[in-house]
Amino acid sequence: MSGRGKTPGPLGGADLPRGTRDVDRAALLGTALAAVVALSFSGQGQWDWLGAAAGIALLVVLGAFFRLPPSRQGPTPGLWGELAAVSAVAALAATLVIAPVLQAFLAATTDDGRTCRASAAVAAGALESDGTQQRGADLAVSRGDAGVPTATDALSRAAQDERRTVMGDCIGDATSRWLWAPAAGVAAVGYTCAWWLVRRRHARALRVDAGTAPPSG
Repeated sequence: MSGRGKTPGPLGGADLPRGTRDVDRAALLGTALAAVVALSFSGQGQWDWLGAAAGIALLVVLGAFFRLPPSRQGPTPGLWGELAAVSAVAALAATLVIAPVLQAFLAATTDDGRTCRASAAVAAGALESDGTQQRGADLAVSRGDAGVPTATDALSRAAQDERRTVMGDCIGDATSRWLWAPAAGVAAVGYTCAWWLVRRRHARALRVDAGTAPPSG
């Protein structure tokens, strides 16, 4: 039978051996970081809402399973390093959620968005006006591979796909260049909140210990 079936101990699993908890936290952070890296660098194109949903899931996992050390453990350099690590991983997961929103803002209101739309339009126009592409469309229609009745329709659909591809690559790259700012902000806020919570819990534990200590003499 698993040890999880036993009666739970103090809040946050403080009854577990410290080495076990350290390994668990490190494994959790490492797994979350690997997931963020895989989702962030898995390919080109625009940031999508599926990635945002994955980011939310990672944040939920971190919030559900990551636990601060016991409240009686005072602040140490190792603890501050651990808080910095979890803040950084949580910030990177949060960028998956922020990225589609930032991308939509950049596309609608900034010069980067206008540049990307212009690039996409030029790429689509170049494809439609290219003689080689037109002959390719004629050949695809004659063979029945295009799935549409005319070469003009096939070329138009190819141009639309080219427009979406170029627009996605361009605006996705522009969004990536700006993501460091919200990531840094989220990491700073997360670290500050964790630092305040650790100090508050430790101070409360010291007051409790002082109140329950037997009088000297």
